[in-house]
Amino acid sequence: MQAPAMHQLETLILKKVNENGLVVENLTPFVTPMRLGIILQNISTEVTESIKEIRGPRLGAPESAIDGFLKKNKIERSDLQEKKTNKGDFYFYTIKINAHSLSNILAGIFTDVIYEFNWPKSMFWGDNYSLRWVRPLRGIVAVLFENETRERVPLNVRNIESGIVTRAHQVMHPGFFDFNSVNDYQEKILKGKVILHPEDRKTRVLQEGKRQAEAKGFYLVEDDKLLEEIIGLTEFPSPILGKIPRELLSLPEEVIITSMREHQKFISLRSSANGRVEGFLVIADIETHDQQKKILSGNMRVLNSRLKDAIFFYQNDLELVKRQGMRAWNEKLKDVRFHEKLGSQYNRVERIVKMAVLLSKKFEIEQDVVNEAATLVKADLVSNLVGEFPSLQGVMGAHYAKIAGCKEMVSEAIRDHYLPVGSNDGVPKYPLSIVLALSDKVDYLTCLWRIGIRPTGNKDPFALRRTSLGIIRIVLENKLDIDLDYLIDLTEVNFDKTDLQQFLKERIAFYLAEKNYQKNIVRAVVKQYELDHLSILPRIIAEITEFISSEAGTKALAVYKRVSNLLNSNKEFLSFYKKNSEELATNEDQLVQEQLTLTKAQVEESLQPKNFKTALLVLEPMLDTVNRFLDNVQVNCEDIELRSLRYALLNEIRQTMDRVLVFSELEKK
Repeated sequence: MQAPAMHQLETLILKKVNENGLVVENLTPFVTPMRLGIILQNISTEVTESIKEIRGPRLGAPESAIDGFLKKNKIERSDLQEKKTNKGDFYFYTIKINAHSLSNILAGIFTDVIYEFNWPKSMFWGDNYSLRWVRPLRGIVAVLFENETRERVPLNVRNIESGIVTRAHQVMHPGFFDFNSVNDYQEKILKGKVILHPEDRKTRVLQEGKRQAEAKGFYLVEDDKLLEEIIGLTEFPSPILGKIPRELLSLPEEVIITSMREHQKFISLRSSANGRVEGFLVIADIETHDQQKKILSGNMRVLNSRLKDAIFFYQNDLELVKRQGMRAWNEKLKDVRFHEKLGSQYNRVERIVKMAVLLSKKFEIEQDVVNEAATLVKADLVSNLVGEFPSLQGVMGAHYAKIAGCKEMVSEAIRDHYLPVGSNDGVPKYPLSIVLALSDKVDYLTCLWRIGIRPTGNKDPFALRRTSLGIIRIVLENKLDIDLDYLIDLTEVNFDKTDLQQFLKERIAFYLAEKNYQKNIVRAVVKQYELDHLSILPRIIAEITEFISSEAGTKALAVYKRVSNLLNSNKEFLSFYKKNSEELATNEDQLVQEQLTLTKAQVEESLQPKNFKTALLVLEPMLDTVNRFLDNVQVNCEDIELRSLRYALLNEIRQTMDRVLVFSELEKK
């Protein structure tokens, strides 16, 4: 939340500054858990009177529209002026903006920004709940330094007056201080144990953490997400190194890392000697006089309790797996609801098993192995340890599968079937893992889609966009010759698939555009080809990109545009049939018709084996013929039947080109 807030503050300030006719040379936003601010440097100080024109309704608009405009701007009818623009004749109202002092202008800008600021999570507060902010504002500091003078920028938000004094760290340096310049503020706030910029706090954690770790024979486990969370919780992050008691190291490494990360925000440390996680970094927001010993001691007590609980859960799980096997958990899945309209997780596993067995035929995997892996794929959901640490689902399932004596490929498939979770995750690479991952995701997507659960706007509570991208990535990054329609049909879910197919096309276009392909070419290709072409779409896009940048491609775009302009300006002739006027055809008409017939046949012949490069190249002879035709004949001739024939030919030419690629999409930005 903090990083987006910092960027939003910069954007809003810049917008307001421009609206008020100011020029700022440099903007530097900053954010900590306790403060959000921005430093503006070298602001233009001469703000002259300016004139602003406000456009009103079009001339001849209803009186109600004109009256509304007058009321909104608190003006009379006589204040309106009539002006011509390239969009028509409109009423305008001209206002003069008088010059104000820079501090007053900034006060207005900052006040507007506070009230317009949009937090993803916020609260209403104040006497009448009129201000929406993430937390109640405690104070506002707004100071203008100009010509070696200091001036308070006068703000008043919910009876909080802006001031010229502030304070640094609320524990280590709770007293207020004033400052005489931007540099003075930055120096004093740093001496007061506050690091304003997130990147600087991140650098401190990494450098100091690395120094301490190397001194004790450790190195840091990379965890960017945890690191971002830590720097958002601290103003002066201070790493403290601790070692995990040896008796607690019997737990699987993933459990130790997860427990420390989720419960205590610890950064895990690996031993340089054996590579095992045996240490951690506590990131405190305070420096104590006892060299952080009390902080470390308190955190160690909590860690011991957490890991001892985890050992208890783990040992109970091990006993059950060794005594009864993982299938004992499957019966418990009957009591775990997947969705009220879709039954339990047990029902879901049955669907996944059925689909996985069918899909595995494309990979030539033994059905007994597929059946075993698919049956156990969700078993760990009811284990004690996953109940305590839900993020370990799949990981612990793989661990328990090994203990239960399952094959290595079964264990790997259980672990990897959730992948990819995020955009930076890899995809499953082994056949059995791919089968389980696709079966799981396709079942999830189609079942929820069938009961009417769809993403809307920026809301996607069931992560269907992420699920669909996972399916697309697995197919593309493994270069699988698998049709998405085929995958949907394997679920045997009965519903109208049109909307889902369109949704998948949108996600395909999104994914390919993120891969730095040209967006207009991606749109054209995805619009043209069905879901059964997914595995070769990157190749098609590459071939079309190469073609469009060639001389033949430039010619094709020019011809397509020339033909489309004629057709779009005379749509009434498109309904005529050629056979009504073919006897009137001139030699030029016949040449175009012959070349068109030949090209259509060659295009279809090339598209059958999905040879798109050849399909593009066979268009070239037709392009030259069409250019000569348009140069030598008058399409809009006086004979209506002959004119209809020529428009019908042009329509066929465009359709033939669109059969290979929707060229009209290439003109869109």
